[in-house]
Amino acid sequence: MKKSEIHILVVDDDNNLRELLIDTLEGIGYPAEAAVDGIEALEKLRKTPYDLMISDIKMPGIDGIRLLHKTRRYYPDMPVILITGYATPEIMGRASPDGFLAKPFRISAMEQLIEEALAGQKEEIKDSIRKVLVVDDDDMFRQTLSDTLRLNNFIPTAVEGGNEALRELENGSVDAVIADIKMPGMDGITLMNRIKSKYPDLPVILITGFFADDYATPDSDSAQADGFLQKPFDTKRIVRLLEELSPTCPTVG
Repeated sequence: MKKSEIHILVVDDDNNLRELLIDTLEGIGYPAEAAVDGIEALEKLRKTPYDLMISDIKMPGIDGIRLLHKTRRYYPDMPVILITGYATPEIMGRASPDGFLAKPFRISAMEQLIEEALAGQKEEIKDSIRKVLVVDDDDMFRQTLSDTLRLNNFIPTAVEGGNEALRELENGSVDAVIADIKMPGMDGITLMNRIKSKYPDLPVILITGFFADDYATPDSDSAQADGFLQKPFDTKRIVRLLEELSPTCPTVG
């Protein structure tokens, strides 16, 4: 992918540093957009797919580490680089970004870190997850998602509802389930809980059209979900999330 095709989101509450980063990135060939804080960053991510995010750690409201954790939940494919002037062991332990930029930093160091973070997206998909059950009542979306998985060397099986999904799990071999939350009859959260009660180690990814942090809280109904896909999402998000779930993935059937 050419630099001109890679879109970067810069998040920093410091106007001068934010503008400097944007100018620097555009100067070396990367299209870049800015967000003044974590809230604006999440809103931009909801509307636009980015290839990489660079965020300061120390920000009011949602700091860089909290922003990292939120984006990992909904956009697991997107590399995140954190900027900090105080990379203490405690901070390093709380965050696991794709790279740290310690202030002050050189342009060459930032460029190298970006290249390394993006290169990490090109690793081959592990063999663990291959057979994916897609559950969605929207015919067009179900077909599109199945085609996307097939093009990325997965073997999808598509059904339109929760009852059909449970029957498929009884009769077929499945490595992971991707289910829409909002479906008539049995919704995605109910389906996930039914699956987890019988197959507790089977990865279940929920699809939502809303950026709802309630879904990701420990006491929510969807707390058992292994990941979320926020609409709209692109191919890389699906692939990376399935890659991350692969090491612990059992096969049902």
